[in-house]
Amino acid sequence: MDRRNFIGGALAATTLAQGASGEPAAGVEIEKAASGKPHQGKVLALITPHLDDGPIFAGGTIAKLLQEGYSGYLIRTSNDEKDSYALSLGETVLANERDSRDFARLIGLKEVFDLSYRNHRMDDVSRTELRGRLIFLFRLLKIDTVFSYDPWGHYEENPDHYVTAQAVEAACWMSGGRLDLPEHFAAGLKPKAVTEKYYFARGPQLVNRVVHTGPVIETKMSAIHSCRTMIAHMVKDVNASLASQSRRVPALSGDDESAIREFTRAAFQERDAAVGRKYGLDYAEEFHYIGPDRSLDAYIEKNSVPL
Repeated sequence: MDRRNFIGGALAATTLAQGASGEPAAGVEIEKAASGKPHQGKVLALITPHLDDGPIFAGGTIAKLLQEGYSGYLIRTSNDEKDSYALSLGETVLANERDSRDFARLIGLKEVFDLSYRNHRMDDVSRTELRGRLIFLFRLLKIDTVFSYDPWGHYEENPDHYVTAQAVEAACWMSGGRLDLPEHFAAGLKPKAVTEKYYFARGPQLVNRVVHTGPVIETKMSAIHSCRTMIAHMVKDVNASLASQSRRVPALSGDDESAIREFTRAAFQERDAAVGRKYGLDYAEEFHYIGPDRSLDAYIEKNSVPL
């Protein structure tokens, strides 16, 4: 698991949200399930470099919002060519592409957009180009809400993560600009700023939103299972490490399906349970949340008149 220390990194990311006593810090909002379809008509985008990032860090929240009326899309910025255990580069790209479609179907996303930059080489990518492609998609799909890595996340070692995160953050506000990429408007698009952001991180971050994911935990686990190529890679890495120490975990040594399910429970379901316990919940996910600017709401309510 040295390749991606999800368990230790994700738990470390929670420390800024806790006081000295371990109680949630002031200013942390708990978001719970809403009845009905309060988000009907709203659109979200999950934008990550790697397929498994979203299911692991935000799969429960995305499942919850889709149930509450959102529609959504996956935008995958890398081709994930480095994430398999024993496949070639080309075989790995195809396997993860197929898995991304399975994930989208399972969780209820409408479509997958693959930008297909080289995995682990996105620091070679023009930030301006990536930002422009995201602005086009935000306007085309009329995105209201994004999920992505925190552009201010600390100690992030993967260039694909921080390059994607920084491009997402810049594209969110620039996509609302009248003079940013105005050629889009000749194609019938309109400015569309993205005003709601759920950012997650593997390292320390400012956590101000915790989402209760207990009611959708099984959907989240199934979403992680759908990333079969990547999760099998993690399982086999663990087994190889144990074998080098002349040890084994029987539950992780069986057929791929049972091993994947056991690993997912031990690595990710237990982690979400640990996060939930800090807030008096069974399961939870943590975010740095940025919502719409409400600073003029009272003024507008008081002074606006009908056209």
